[in-house]
Amino acid sequence: MNQEKSIVFFDIDGTIFEMGKGTPDSTRTAIRLLKENGHIPVVCSGRPKATLFPEILDLGFSGIIGGAGAYVEFQGEVLRSVLLKQPLQGETVRKLEKRECCVVLEGPEYISYRGDGEAGKYFRVLERLHREYPDRVKEMEEDSDRASKMTIFYYEEERFPALEKAFALGEHFTLACYERAAFVEMMPKGINKADGIQVLLKHLKLPISCTYAFGDGPNDLEMLQYVQYGTAMGNAEQNVLKAASYRTEGIWEDGVYRALKRYGLI
Repeated sequence: MNQEKSIVFFDIDGTIFEMGKGTPDSTRTAIRLLKENGHIPVVCSGRPKATLFPEILDLGFSGIIGGAGAYVEFQGEVLRSVLLKQPLQGETVRKLEKRECCVVLEGPEYISYRGDGEAGKYFRVLERLHREYPDRVKEMEEDSDRASKMTIFYYEEERFPALEKAFALGEHFTLACYERAAFVEMMPKGINKADGIQVLLKHLKLPISCTYAFGDGPNDLEMLQYVQYGTAMGNAEQNVLKAASYRTEGIWEDGVYRALKRYGLI
């Protein structure tokens, strides 16, 4: 077993959790063993704090990096909460909606969207929020809502490059574009998971040499390239598999457990 205290960052969706199926038992065991061995498990997700539900938090994480790096918390202490700035947020929402994009604003306290639009068709989390956590979802007020990021769905997959160019989105936001669906996450410029990890490492006074991470999607790229042992899940998107220095089996092939075993952390 690796005796040095290490810190391990876990993406959620596609890495330790799948909607409709939950978390593999082997992953639950791996996180428990990590803690028993003195290591630090941290969730590092594109999800904002508002959609970190009990089935994730109850896995036993010591810290949270949410909103793809915009929000950082450790043992209940909030170390950072960065929000999209106005008037950029409101102006961008209106521009994208005029181009027929479906926009959702995601923040630490709530998610907001147009109730008369089609967001419910593309963002399945909204139904659960309305059913179980109605205080965490609201009608969008783009000029005043507190949002860490915005996620957009665009109806034609070839459309986003034109939108990005027309509105210079890359100059104002960190973008994470998905290969398998027409979704893009838009964080404040300079904010990404690696940036959030830096905040936590500085707080804990831990070196980069003790860092591990697991991910499968485009918002994981900076994280996997920043930590010492960035590991792509076997089910990851192709650009993630190519970018990561290490690879493990897929989520339902005990990929997390097997990798942590190979690393000597459990």
